[in-house]
Amino acid sequence: MDLSARQDQLQAEAARVVADLDLLVLLGRLGRVRVIGSAASGLMVWRDLDISVYTSASRGEVADVVRELVAHPEVDDLHFVGPHTPSGLPKDRRYYAVVHYRGWKIDLSLWTDTGPSGGFSDADALRERLDDETRLAILTIKDHWYRLDEYPDVVSGVDVYDAVLNHGVRTVEEFRAHLG
Repeated sequence: MDLSARQDQLQAEAARVVADLDLLVLLGRLGRVRVIGSAASGLMVWRDLDISVYTSASRGEVADVVRELVAHPEVDDLHFVGPHTPSGLPKDRRYYAVVHYRGWKIDLSLWTDTGPSGGFSDADALRERLDDETRLAILTIKDHWYRLDEYPDVVSGVDVYDAVLNHGVRTVEEFRAHLG
């Protein structure tokens, strides 16, 4: 299966995961929910779903929703951190959970302020910059890198987007050279 067809298949699976877990309703009890990342940009190469919730909910309300999610019989594992501020900036304060469900890794960021802004966090702006060539280049590079231990903590999808869209990188070899 070619990368574009696989991306489309993963996109459809991601929509089913959101529906099966009723994530928009469940997380919507906390605030405004937005599917982000590769599921929103159409650049999926593996079963990884990113969701942001912009919330003013209390710690107890967040815990209640997370408890309900982890009680689902097909949720295999949950890792929960929060609240924390990885960058040290108040705008980055969030609760964070990683949920494993039917072979999917679901990253939940529950932002207690406005959430991240700028860069490639805006999937609509990212999609507008894509053409067939850059989309295929990103899928090809991500498909290679997501299988490596460095992905996504050392080298992330955002690094790939930047290299392709801002530096003209088109191949795995060029990306490796770009990283230095």
